[in-house]
Amino acid sequence: MQGIVLNIDLKSDTGLVRAADGKRYGFKLSDCETGSPLNGNTVDFEIDDDNRAVKMHVVGTSVKSALDGLYWLMFSTRGRISREQFIAFFAVALLLLPFPAIAMAWAGLPLLYFVLMWAGSAYVCFAVTVKRFHDSGSSAFWLVSTALIGAVAASAMFKVVAFPFLSDAVISLLCTVFGLFVLFCLYLCFAKGTMGENRYGKEPASCKTIRLK
Repeated sequence: MQGIVLNIDLKSDTGLVRAADGKRYGFKLSDCETGSPLNGNTVDFEIDDDNRAVKMHVVGTSVKSALDGLYWLMFSTRGRISREQFIAFFAVALLLLPFPAIAMAWAGLPLLYFVLMWAGSAYVCFAVTVKRFHDSGSSAFWLVSTALIGAVAASAMFKVVAFPFLSDAVISLLCTVFGLFVLFCLYLCFAKGTMGENRYGKEPASCKTIRLK
């Protein structure tokens, strides 16, 4: 049987789907075998003895659902994404990001526009990377800590801000710690995600197509 997802409640891990016959059925997000569906998704499912939708698969996505998913990917820090999604996003971003900057430079826009664009781009990269960390059960702590340590070390090295308590030895130690944190963050970006559900959500659907259980 097929239907349209009408509502998703992440807090209770439940949703509501309207079947092709007009009837509505409740379901649990954990019963969707291709990742958590979005409002407006077309799904295929079965009905169990309790009159609930089970064994659900997403078979179609509306334009609104696709836009909602893109908004979640770019701006939300909740949930998980797979290694494949992470690589695909940054591959597309690296191809497209230069064009807005070139367009703004050609139009002669003020420096403020460039600052806002790069600040927005940095946040999007942060949100995507945090969700990749979540896939292996790690939090944003590592990314935030790396940025803070790097900012303090760079400010001290280039005399941007005077830190009287930071000697050359301490600055060298900070740089070493920063380097180690960067390596660990890179590892988390490409590490294998947790099999099944973890505290940040369900396993991304794209992983299930290649992992053997």
